[in-house]
Amino acid sequence: MYTLSQLQTRWDSDQLRLRGVLSALDWYTLGIMGIYSVLAIAFYPIIPKATSILITNALFAVAIVAIAWLSLVLPHRAIRNLRFFYVIPMVYPMYQQSQQLVPALHPRDYDALLIDPTRWIAQYAHPLLTEYLQVCYVSFYLLPIIVALSFFLQRRISTMLSFGRMIVFSFYVSYLAYFALPAIGPRFTLHEFDRLDQELPGLVLTPALRALVNEGGGIEPGAANPEKVVNRDCFPSGHTMMTLLTIVLAWRYRSSVRLLVTIIGASLIVATVYLRYHYVVDLIAGALCAGAMLIVEPRVYRWLVVKQIAAPDSTLQ
Repeated sequence: MYTLSQLQTRWDSDQLRLRGVLSALDWYTLGIMGIYSVLAIAFYPIIPKATSILITNALFAVAIVAIAWLSLVLPHRAIRNLRFFYVIPMVYPMYQQSQQLVPALHPRDYDALLIDPTRWIAQYAHPLLTEYLQVCYVSFYLLPIIVALSFFLQRRISTMLSFGRMIVFSFYVSYLAYFALPAIGPRFTLHEFDRLDQELPGLVLTPALRALVNEGGGIEPGAANPEKVVNRDCFPSGHTMMTLLTIVLAWRYRSSVRLLVTIIGASLIVATVYLRYHYVVDLIAGALCAGAMLIVEPRVYRWLVVKQIAAPDSTLQ
């Protein structure tokens, strides 16, 4: 088991020295915030809460730099762990910012272009299946966290960092991809949203989980016209893209939870269509994006690297 100092040495060795004290995860996060901030400034008059986006990103940027600096000067376990894991709560606000920008900058919806015959899956609907798939669907953000923690608990810091870089980078790319073809999904275009609970009932957890997904997607309880306020995050399917990446990397790096993640992840991808959140073409696009990330992110990371620091202790290799 590594000591705290050995874990920091492992961090320095594996993360490499990147343009000062910042890591690849820092640069990825600062990069997406920079893009959002530039868009907020350039289109300030038409973007709701543009000022909020700018202030929030400025505060986040200061916090990221402060955490990076503190992790180098304060040998405290809490600071080290914060250095590893601060990006986890950062992912969702970056998603929310994308959904403030997309409708303002690209107000046309492209569901008519993406629509496909998904109604056939309704013949397999059953409350028990709905319950299971709804639970799997809301596990979306948990799956990569579980895999990362499996590496951390095994002190596989190098693997955790490689996995985390790919996941965070890919999340941010998926948010930018929503600008291409904004869409709201088949629960609005192929089905009646107000009849979803009657047509696709679950058992115990489904109503609460469905409401949670709705609120996360911008639909407040009792919204009169939910199709007008729902997030434009249908194409490509980020759920498919990120879940496939999590599964592939869990097997590539031999995570102890890879079988569990595969079962839940495969169910999650099925749930995106069964629960009427996505068209089939969204899944195809998400899968293609996942494959692209496996090629693109390592190249971006190598571009960021200035010089590699050799680990002084060969036993840590």
